[in-house]
Amino acid sequence: MTVVKNGTLQIPGAILYYEVRGSGPILLLIHGGGGDADKFDNIADHLADRYTVVTYDRRGHSRSNLIDKTEDYKVETHSKDAHLLLAELTDKPAYVFGSSSGAVIGLDLCMHHPGQVRGMIPHEPVLFQLLSGNELKQAEQFMEDLKKNHRSEVIKLLSNLEKNDTKPKQSMDALTERLLSNSTYFTKYEIPGILNYTLDINTLNTVLKSASIRISPAGGNASRDFFPYSCAATLARKLGTEIVELPGHHAGFNTTHHKEFAERLHSILVSYQDKV
Repeated sequence: MTVVKNGTLQIPGAILYYEVRGSGPILLLIHGGGGDADKFDNIADHLADRYTVVTYDRRGHSRSNLIDKTEDYKVETHSKDAHLLLAELTDKPAYVFGSSSGAVIGLDLCMHHPGQVRGMIPHEPVLFQLLSGNELKQAEQFMEDLKKNHRSEVIKLLSNLEKNDTKPKQSMDALTERLLSNSTYFTKYEIPGILNYTLDINTLNTVLKSASIRISPAGGNASRDFFPYSCAATLARKLGTEIVELPGHHAGFNTTHHKEFAERLHSILVSYQDKV
């Protein structure tokens, strides 16, 4: 069984909760909207024999409490949090994997703190600036529907968990409160914040040329018709590289594909090491 060590870090405006497991080079995993560190439990356990895997609840999520509960969501604030967490844990460049809005945060981290990142895999980053035409309209409608339905989807998930759960009721109550709180933060703050963010791709390209860092945009092999995959593919073209595919859909790391997902992720990271 993998040993998991947890800690907290006081940062401006919040207290970050984080977990560390395994040994080897640091791999930071950044979750998307409505999630927390637990979303990565499966792949983190698979990778812990090769990496020091760091997961955390982003500010406003689960155990990372905000001092000001009404603060606006800014990608730059979240990427600075990742910067501060890495600085707390290591003085060496780390590998970074981010999914969905977590991928956008990871890209912003690369742009502002390239010395901290050895390689970055942005998995299906939600960047509407990379979409156009009907694809953009469909993505905008999807996000509107998500804002309306996200809370009901969480309740459905909790209902399914409760049917198969053997934990005491208090544990399920705590989980319910946590996930519904994350859902509120996601719909009220994160969706507007992530959609208002624009990645400076020219600056990112300049960073890639001047720093020893590699970025490999990724998409799920089961979500090629989903707009975040298109975001990853367009980003890859703009960065002069090719999209890499990972198993499953937008959350393939948290499904039955998790072992295959972890192995594919490792193979990409190994390719970074081979080219150092």
